[in-house]
Amino acid sequence: MRNRTSLLLIAALPIGLRAQSAQQFITWGDNALRLGDRYGASRFYKEALEQQPGTLELQWKYAEACRLSDQYPQAAEQYAKVYRKDLGRTHPEALRWLGEMQLCSGAYEEATKTWQKLKQKEKDKRSVAAQRADNALEGCRLAKEALAAPEAVTIEHIAMPVNSYDSEFAPRIGPDSLLYFSSLRGDVNDDGELADTTTYHVGILRVDPRKHPLPEASWMSAATRAGDEANSAWSTDGHWFYFTRCTAGGPCTLHAARLMDGRLTDGTPLAGIDPSVTSTQPMVATIDGEQRLFFTSDRAGGIGGMDLWTARIDGAAVSDVKPLPAPVNTPGNEVTPFFDVAQRKLYFSSDFLPGLGDYDNFMSALGPDGYAAPVNFGHPLNSPANDLYPTFDAASMSGWFVSNRIGSFAKKGETCCNDLYRYSYPDRPPIPTGPPTPLPPDTTHLSERPADDIAWKRITSLREKLPIRLYFHNDEPGPRSWDTTTTADYAATYRAYKALLPDYHRAWQGNANGTSAIDAFFRDEVDHGFAQLNDFIGLLRQALQEGQRIELQVRGFASPLAKTDYNTNLSLRRIQSMVNYLRTVDGGVLVPYLDGTAPNGGRLTVRKSPFGEDTSAGGVSDRLEDLRNSVYGVGASRERRIEIEQVELGH
Repeated sequence: MRNRTSLLLIAALPIGLRAQSAQQFITWGDNALRLGDRYGASRFYKEALEQQPGTLELQWKYAEACRLSDQYPQAAEQYAKVYRKDLGRTHPEALRWLGEMQLCSGAYEEATKTWQKLKQKEKDKRSVAAQRADNALEGCRLAKEALAAPEAVTIEHIAMPVNSYDSEFAPRIGPDSLLYFSSLRGDVNDDGELADTTTYHVGILRVDPRKHPLPEASWMSAATRAGDEANSAWSTDGHWFYFTRCTAGGPCTLHAARLMDGRLTDGTPLAGIDPSVTSTQPMVATIDGEQRLFFTSDRAGGIGGMDLWTARIDGAAVSDVKPLPAPVNTPGNEVTPFFDVAQRKLYFSSDFLPGLGDYDNFMSALGPDGYAAPVNFGHPLNSPANDLYPTFDAASMSGWFVSNRIGSFAKKGETCCNDLYRYSYPDRPPIPTGPPTPLPPDTTHLSERPADDIAWKRITSLREKLPIRLYFHNDEPGPRSWDTTTTADYAATYRAYKALLPDYHRAWQGNANGTSAIDAFFRDEVDHGFAQLNDFIGLLRQALQEGQRIELQVRGFASPLAKTDYNTNLSLRRIQSMVNYLRTVDGGVLVPYLDGTAPNGGRLTVRKSPFGEDTSAGGVSDRLEDLRNSVYGVGASRERRIEIEQVELGH
């Protein structure tokens, strides 16, 4: 768990607060950071920067808060500014963090230049910084190669209500075939900030992953809620349950609970592990006839940062505790271990080994001579963002992982929060694993769904069309309005947008490359998006006429020309224009489904996720005097969009 519990989380900044001084915003930001609210701190520092633009120390504070809250492009932009001014004198880590944030943004060309510069400046070529630079450069090369030839794997982003706008992690299948996972959940207001609440905590939930659609998960009371609890694991006979407990003012520690008469006892600390240091993320496997515990810890004796450790385990006690050697552990952080007995492979995550971004998923085979060099999962199982908690089941050729990649559910920025993902290799034969574990008689595996399951086939066909991106002219529809709704429909805004193409040409007059880029944008993205939408509506209509309940997740974006709160309302109007268009299709055939009055029970729900400028790409001009780029440039035009990013079966 990267964050434990945040008791003070920042509300939206109303107009009255904007009259505050820059120093007041800095003070609020410092306090938010001290209390663990990194995202709230970034909002306050951003407000202060608008009043004191160009202040080096404030840019550094904003960069750090953005990095710690996984706002990668924003962090990269600020670190670049700090380094250009400071050249590493006051903030020697600026260049390193710039390279890391460029990696996490997927800006591999820029990241390559930054890491080459860092490597050149590093005098000790065997230092940790030089090793990380070498790995990052290899990661940039690996990323380009992986993106050009992605692995043939099916990835499913788990739907709500299992995933949420908060953070879900640590997926593990228990002995009862249920999915156990951990979640950091709290109330979120309409502006995407978390409410101030003492009930905001981490807990363990469980759900049957074979049911479709997935029901709401239930909380598991493995212990007495003396603190936050996460990371489920079991003894190989299923009689012991292991988990992490974190209490205020102390480190996270491993606990064991006994299964007695079908119920778990209150957890007690795992004997044999130092409780004064962090130990977390347990996993148990039988290797060569011995039951071994794998876990993550920063205890003394490792190589550096968080390391992977192993121990002999017997009930609630361990012995023979030792770190895994290189090349698995590194001077960076290695976390989330999972051992696949069938393949004798260790799965884990690292932020130091060559990867596509921040944490990447890796595997290392255990042979007679120890662990082999870790192998990166590649793309798409890894992304520029954080990818963690890899698992694999050889019998079903499937597994789970966790990611905050773009497309995860979020209200505080598109890479703010972790979600659960499931992956599978449907075209690969299973790896022999011995006798299969019997399943409860009243359940069916997802892989055993009947071939005539029309609902699942239809939802799969709809998802294959995603994402659908629809584009808008600047401040449309409803220019200079604070309304959150509109009567315009997307077909009308699309035609009006196309009619403005001569204006875009005039803005780029004398620049053939600029004009060509605009023409390509309108042809390949604006026109293509509208055509995609109409194809999608045809499939959507069929599903609704079959009585299915469909939910569309639609995310809004905006170029950074206006303030975030204004852009949030603009994004809502843009999403509404798409809904209005759905109501006009074929004489209003979809209206009963949108209104919930269709006789066959079919229903269409649109879940709106406005973001405003918080998620606009770094480097897009926001200067009014630079209309060529801030209004008529391809970069700004590409940000003025909404995306249908997910389709779910409703309840």
